[in-house]
Amino acid sequence: MKRFTLSIIVLVIAIGVPLLLIHSSEKDATSESELLNNALTKVVQDVENYYYKPIDRNEMYKGAIKGALAAIGDPYTYFISERDRQRSVEDIYNAEFGGLGVNIYPDHRGFIKISKPIPGTPAESAQLQAGDYITKVNGKQIYLGERTGMSLDDVVDLLRGKVDSEVTITVQRKFLEPFDVKLTRAKISISSVKSTMLENRIGYIRIEKFIGTDRVGGTEEEFNNALEAHVKAGMKALILDLRSNQGGLLEAAYHIADAFIDEGVIVSTKGRNAQFDDEYPAHPTVLCDPKIPLVVLVDEYSASASEIVAGAIKDTGRGILVGTKTYGKGVVQHRYPLTGIGAISLTISSYYTPNGISIDKSGISPQVKITEEQPSRMEQIMQRLVIEKDALEDFITNWIEQEIKRAGEIPKDFSLLEKALPAFRQSLIDDGYRVSLRWLTLRAQHLFNLNVGIEQVVNLRFDTQLQEAIRLINADEVNKTIQMYQGLDKMLFYIGKELQSLATASP
Repeated sequence: MKRFTLSIIVLVIAIGVPLLLIHSSEKDATSESELLNNALTKVVQDVENYYYKPIDRNEMYKGAIKGALAAIGDPYTYFISERDRQRSVEDIYNAEFGGLGVNIYPDHRGFIKISKPIPGTPAESAQLQAGDYITKVNGKQIYLGERTGMSLDDVVDLLRGKVDSEVTITVQRKFLEPFDVKLTRAKISISSVKSTMLENRIGYIRIEKFIGTDRVGGTEEEFNNALEAHVKAGMKALILDLRSNQGGLLEAAYHIADAFIDEGVIVSTKGRNAQFDDEYPAHPTVLCDPKIPLVVLVDEYSASASEIVAGAIKDTGRGILVGTKTYGKGVVQHRYPLTGIGAISLTISSYYTPNGISIDKSGISPQVKITEEQPSRMEQIMQRLVIEKDALEDFITNWIEQEIKRAGEIPKDFSLLEKALPAFRQSLIDDGYRVSLRWLTLRAQHLFNLNVGIEQVVNLRFDTQLQEAIRLINADEVNKTIQMYQGLDKMLFYIGKELQSLATASP
């Protein structure tokens, strides 16, 4: 088996046609390339000389790179700015960065709020709280919007930096005057796994993305720790949630699938160049006992690396998939740096499930299809109007402030707020905004959790796909479903072979 690391993969263009047969066309191609290069240079010069406003030559050349990649017609091949390249190195490959350890988000007015300080970080040591506003970083005013041109990425850039470097933030806390806090940046590990134990000792692990090239960090280490904790707690079944997981690193996905599968090939890749052809075999020793029933949750936003895991588990019969058809991204990219400018994301190969199937643009269909309740078109319009109106955000913020005044502490019980939602919904209806109480409750709970620093791993009350996964486990239907679909797949395979044979034998 060939193994290639990200650092040694190179792009090779091979030409293998006899020289005498292509000499003329090669000369013509070279001449055309020279004409195009000269034309690009002239275009830039003409624009610089004659355009009615000053022009940045470098931005034009970057635009030419973007256009060249867009001409390929591949949505996954594109130019990445230097900032985005560096951010991907931190967030995807290294799974760590120098920072403060705060989860932040913009409120509906464009101010930056802290949702929850990460335990064991400078932010927690400085006693920053959920609901605190960060109004300045090193004296620079923080406000998102067209007026300032500032984005959330700009704020992240200000907060991140070299480990052991210092940064001063100005904090606005409810009922207090703004105050400055000086912090020393530390190494912050990025979390990609959430887990909890459900009733009847059903383990639940959600993987949000596949990150970390080091096997002693990132998704693999987090997943292994969560799985080990569930096993020690006497786990009887496992639900692996890959919904809304848009992918990440192939290697990380491979190691997760390898925790369940003990033989065969988990995933294989094939490119135009043979150096990108590879197979990733299962190892005989697995981390999760094969007797543990496994249910994988997927949806239309499960893509790329998450589809590698889902496809391997489905094809090998190790577990069942519940939810809706996955996105269908069956190709692999590599980042090629452009020194000082950024990088390009280039599609280098296709990948195939254990059964040799490419799921690109087709996705993976779950054995048990469960579609979450979809609002009507009119309901969707009303929801968008309520969001744009900022009425719910204002209601929740005011309710929390009143509760802090009344109880003297940040409220943590959403049920108290929920009691006020029917009356609030009626006020929306009176103003012409008719939305369901279900949607209003879901969104209100999400916003409430952000404001008070609650991290909710699951929401069983409204999650019908998770409810079905639990039902299948409790009814002992997981293995029965696997056997039924394996039998169906074999039958379809033999029917296909027979039809092919008949077609070949026909005169």
